[in-house]
Amino acid sequence: MRYALVLVNIKQLGVKTFSYNIPPEMDEKIQIGQPVLVPFGRQGLVNAFVVGFTEYVPDGIKIKKINKILDETPLFSIKYLKLLEWVANYYCTDFVTVLNAAIPMKLIEKNAKTEYSVELINNNYSGLTKRQCEIIEQLKSDGKCSLIDFESRAKTTRATMKKLEEMGYIKIATEYVYRNPLTIFKDVPIEPLFELSEEQEKVYHGIKSKLRSPHPLLLHGVTASGKTEVYFKLIKDVIESGKNVLFLAPEIALASQLTKRLARKFGIRDVAIWHSSISDGEKYDVWQRLYKNEIKILAGARSAVFAPLQNIGLIIIDEEHESAYKQTNPAPRYDARVIAHRLAQFHQAPLLLGSATPDISSYYYALNNNNLFTMLKRYNNAQLAKPEVINMQEYGKASYRGIISKPLQNEISEAVESGKQVILLMNRRGYSTYTQCKSCGSVIECPDCSIPMVWHSDGKKLKCHYCNKELAMPDFCPICGSDALSNSGSGTQKIELYIKELFPQYRVARIDSDILTKKNAHIELLNQFQKKEIDILVGTQMIAKGLDNPNVTLVGVISADTGFSVPDFRASERGFQLLTQVAGRAGRGEYKGKVLFQTYNPDYYAFQSAKSQNYEKFYETEIKARQEFDYPPFSKIARIILSSLNNYRAEKSAMEIALRLNTMIDKFGFGEHLEILGPSPCIISKINGYYRFQILIKNKLFQKGHDFISKFLNGITLPKDIKMAIDIDPSDIL
Repeated sequence: MRYALVLVNIKQLGVKTFSYNIPPEMDEKIQIGQPVLVPFGRQGLVNAFVVGFTEYVPDGIKIKKINKILDETPLFSIKYLKLLEWVANYYCTDFVTVLNAAIPMKLIEKNAKTEYSVELINNNYSGLTKRQCEIIEQLKSDGKCSLIDFESRAKTTRATMKKLEEMGYIKIATEYVYRNPLTIFKDVPIEPLFELSEEQEKVYHGIKSKLRSPHPLLLHGVTASGKTEVYFKLIKDVIESGKNVLFLAPEIALASQLTKRLARKFGIRDVAIWHSSISDGEKYDVWQRLYKNEIKILAGARSAVFAPLQNIGLIIIDEEHESAYKQTNPAPRYDARVIAHRLAQFHQAPLLLGSATPDISSYYYALNNNNLFTMLKRYNNAQLAKPEVINMQEYGKASYRGIISKPLQNEISEAVESGKQVILLMNRRGYSTYTQCKSCGSVIECPDCSIPMVWHSDGKKLKCHYCNKELAMPDFCPICGSDALSNSGSGTQKIELYIKELFPQYRVARIDSDILTKKNAHIELLNQFQKKEIDILVGTQMIAKGLDNPNVTLVGVISADTGFSVPDFRASERGFQLLTQVAGRAGRGEYKGKVLFQTYNPDYYAFQSAKSQNYEKFYETEIKARQEFDYPPFSKIARIILSSLNNYRAEKSAMEIALRLNTMIDKFGFGEHLEILGPSPCIISKINGYYRFQILIKNKLFQKGHDFISKFLNGITLPKDIKMAIDIDPSDIL
């Protein structure tokens, strides 16, 4: 007798399978990877996945039977399951947590969309009732019987039509209909690939010669150097060899633009998109087509790394430096770049990273593995716009509302009047970034988080950008009772308003995460900008990468200092990357571009490197500091966060774990290679009412150290009032 081995969708069970009887009617249908419904103790009926079969069960065990196959099409293979198991082990988390992140249960709940059609097969009315005759007449008058939607009919009409089918007068057919999230690109014409320049050809052939390398390849190309065209030539080669391509972009807006370009080059039939904003029904259908190997190119944001793309021949990660590839909350706190590397190893496929401002660690490894390829000139030798610095210590008082300097105003006016477009970066959303009492100096903070509330003018609310709590603006200071409350600081909403005040005759729009509430809103807005229906686009870092608009000749950064002062070892790198990337949006066509940085600190080294657009100079300074303080790439970082509603309890638990960990490190003689920092309060010491303390581990033993840390963390048992979050390779330490 054959039994099914199933993985039950219950946390804390880990990777543990249970045997179930296969009912006779399921024996021919059941397959590995299918979602099923099974009885499980007091839990009742629970979701599970078939992961294998066995002919043996221990004596004395009462075997229950599978209740139902939820979907006959398997959702994964054993190879896919092994990848998820590796993810769970690497990120020190429960396997079922990874499984639910990779295969949301909503995919199972969303059954295939069925379209009903009706075919008229008998015109003989003898023996029919008046109502039945009316329906036959209606079907005849409609003409196209096969297009009549059965489900949309009234209940009584459907019952009559069912009766007519039984009598042999009509035939009701069902047809599976794929929901395709690419329908917005259905009218995109197919275009040939561009002819590569001499520099692009050299890089293309260089990458081709290293495709068997076990290490990631890195393409470091300045903005507008034509990296995408090199990607497309490589994609064409892979598809022609009979294999498929996974292409990741850091954000939904970029993934959507990328997919449009891919559809334009390779056709909508062979391209699919995957990210959190497509509907569950669309995800279900894309998943099915991927599993059936009907997709050649999958583009998407970080979650696309879990999609079951078959027969992978190449993985590309564009803008690989972006922290958006890392999920910080909830668990699993995975990094799509790390998983993509493992996925490439599983498929014995090359992993190609690309960026104008590579991650310091990526650049270091590529340099040392001889896997670095560079394109330091723009396509067709277009001139790279060199940023100019506006020292706000000199221009601040004469600026409009103290924010928009006179030189920037003049350049905006000159650009738009000449028919060109402008991008303005303000990397903070909302209207005012904090509200302060002028009497006592206190700042209104979120009651549940230790950060200032941000004033949003569109909803007339104070909002917390961590827990999403909203409050009305108070009339009086909650500390001293004064009515001298003032909104200070600037966000994208304020900049948008001020630009409209300055230039009422120009068309101004804003793009940030606040506008992404409506599906495809970002695509529509960026399309308007591309069609020159918007003169000035104000936005956060969303506009700093991927925008390829040759009519943009001016980029202004309102507050270029933002980000450099964050207490994080990656702060300088992030600030440099953002400024360099946004500067690259200007002058991408035949027109010369201008870039203006407004700053109060023009002499900072990272700022100077961004001004000169010199990545190598920045890298040389940064890598020395990383080596001196043993930060990545010279170590791996693990972050442990202990939190509780009680501040004392959180601190006590953190201290106990740090003490136990130090004791274990000393016992095994790892003291020189595993460095413990903390415990200390997190920089944001309270979120959602929970007080937070962190322990940082600098791991210079790499895999051996990771195994030691994982074993230690998996052995920790905590009281119910304490939460522990484990973040391997954290993107920040806030």
